[in-house]
Amino acid sequence: MHGWLRNLLVCCSWLLAALAGAQSGDRDLRIGLLRDRPLKQVLVMSARGACKVIADGVVKGELKSTDGLRIEASGDQLSAKSLALSFSARRIDLAPLGLGGFRLKEESKGAGREYPGALEAVASNGAMLLTNRAPIEAYIAGVVSAEAGKSHHQEYYKLQAVSCRTYALTNHRKHAAEGYDLCDAVHCQAYKGRTSNDSIVQAVEATRGLVIVDPGIQLIHATFHSNCGGETMNAEDLWSKHEPYLRAVRDTFCLSAPHATWERTLSRREWLGYLDRRFGLSGDDSTAVASVLDFEPQCRSIYLGSAWPQVPLKHVREDLKLRSTFFSVHAEGEQVRLRGRGFGHAVGLCQEGAMAMARAGRSYTDILHHYYANVHLVDLSTLDFFRDEGDTLRMGHGAGAGPR
Repeated sequence: MHGWLRNLLVCCSWLLAALAGAQSGDRDLRIGLLRDRPLKQVLVMSARGACKVIADGVVKGELKSTDGLRIEASGDQLSAKSLALSFSARRIDLAPLGLGGFRLKEESKGAGREYPGALEAVASNGAMLLTNRAPIEAYIAGVVSAEAGKSHHQEYYKLQAVSCRTYALTNHRKHAAEGYDLCDAVHCQAYKGRTSNDSIVQAVEATRGLVIVDPGIQLIHATFHSNCGGETMNAEDLWSKHEPYLRAVRDTFCLSAPHATWERTLSRREWLGYLDRRFGLSGDDSTAVASVLDFEPQCRSIYLGSAWPQVPLKHVREDLKLRSTFFSVHAEGEQVRLRGRGFGHAVGLCQEGAMAMARAGRSYTDILHHYYANVHLVDLSTLDFFRDEGDTLRMGHGAGAGPR
């Protein structure tokens, strides 16, 4: 074979492999780790192979799986030491050689966690800021593990994988001003590193690259919560923004789940005093007082009874740290008992309802369409194509179009 032909075939093979990688949707996300507190010292170990160690852009060597790199923050510098390395730098990067990752352990914080991808550590005001550059599918598997837990049906894990992937990509600029994409806390999505749960890994792989879009081929806000108490909410009833795919739906599947009901007891004085201080509801108004002492909603409400001034239930939930806004109120002597249903904001996917639907034999696509109205599943690699097609059809026929 001629040399030029061999080189052409090699280039073509490389291009096809690159295209395949791009079509798989396997990109990196920058996840801020442990940003809820100042970090002074961590121990980093290589996982599943060696890591290249880079300090302020200069390669310092490799971190073997049998070694650990202790990093300490002081002022605007990081000092790092292992069996083979010792240096200081403003920024330290650990890049796995191959498909490995790293283990991260805080001092006196247990065994630590394993993460896929690379680690970036930067000195900042006497502490260090850590960022995990993780392949998106490995990140999604870690999120599903942290958000869903273990021992669930495979269809439920597929559903969570698609929802979490969509949520991550919709919100991937949430921390852009801080230099990373998403954090590892519930502010974005809970993430505790790589998962060893084979069922979750298989579910993520089975749905690789799939995301949820609305009829305009835009990624949706794939919100979810623990338990809706039998009925989800319209988005605008909670967040004042209408989303056509976040509509209230009935859900009987979650009614016998662990978080289906709750109770809270307050004294009559505490309850009425709170409503007076927070909303100006006077105890001298007998009609208003009666309304807030005997409240039995047949479906989800936005306000507490018929009291004036109006009392938004979402504020009551936030102020009193209640599990949901779906509750009744009954006065029993000098006590007031709140009997509630559900756990969480109740917009979008009800996790415990979805778990029960999966156990009952529903496919993850059926469950998805139950909770999100008029949405479509598309692959990330075809998203731009469908958007272009949709624009063409809208210009030509005056109607929206999307994948089925």
